[in-house]
Amino acid sequence: MTPADDARPARAHSPTSFPGAVEFDTTSKISGRTYRILVYQPPLPPPEAGYPAVFLSDGNMNFPIAAAMGAMFAFSGCPSLIVGVGYPTTNPLELTTMRTRDLTPPTPIEAIRPQPGLPPPAAENFGGAAEFLGFLTEELRPLIAAEWAVDPTNQILYGYSLGGLFTLGALFAQPDAFRTFVGASPSIWWHDRSLLAGEDAFTRRVAAGEAAPRVLITIGSREQDMPRTLPPGFSGAEARELTTSARMVDNARELGARLAAIKGADGYAARFHQFDGEDHLTAMAGSIARALDFALRP
Repeated sequence: MTPADDARPARAHSPTSFPGAVEFDTTSKISGRTYRILVYQPPLPPPEAGYPAVFLSDGNMNFPIAAAMGAMFAFSGCPSLIVGVGYPTTNPLELTTMRTRDLTPPTPIEAIRPQPGLPPPAAENFGGAAEFLGFLTEELRPLIAAEWAVDPTNQILYGYSLGGLFTLGALFAQPDAFRTFVGASPSIWWHDRSLLAGEDAFTRRVAAGEAAPRVLITIGSREQDMPRTLPPGFSGAEARELTTSARMVDNARELGARLAAIKGADGYAARFHQFDGEDHLTAMAGSIARALDFALRP
């Protein structure tokens, strides 16, 4: 360090914020949990019917990307309200524990594989997907609609990884709960692919014209390859075994093809998109952009 460096005045710092974005906390009577809600409203007036509303799980992680992309789409004449659903903490372990409970279906504790660096699995930290969906549809949506002009007929549910698993579970359970469902890099492998138990009933409903959602499934082409960097605590052999058995790419592609083959009523659409060269770390940003394009520019 030079004397000139020593003489520099201390630089003042302050927290940054994203223009047009606000956040607040709300406690769900259904799940009993407190959520941090992040909302981006574009600097354009809402359409006559209201803004399309995009609801994202894992809001702590993906809201900044989604808000930035929402601003870009707004400047191109496709404004939407971006709603990230996260948690009032920055502690990584707390975030992992809370999201895993909210995003997973009922799962026997003996089916949960212990993860290096994490506490032993506990039953209360899994299987809360139904309660989380109830919070989104019965509590959060009315709260958002009371403060922002949103289109009740054009709402989108986006989820990544376990969030993609949750989104597809919501699709099969309540296909009319949202207009568009985006399962990005979905963890279909969870609990021996138990998600797929709901596929046949969903297929029958769509084929009978009882539901006509729009569905997008995305995946990175390298999500089934050996990871280029190892998760903390994993050996190369463990990472290879998990990656191979998860069949991330195959599961997503196969489900996407089956959903696309369903002959449904007008308005039903199912698409699959693979991001070439992307893995589970890098596919998220592209999936958010693709989700907004699919939802806002059908």
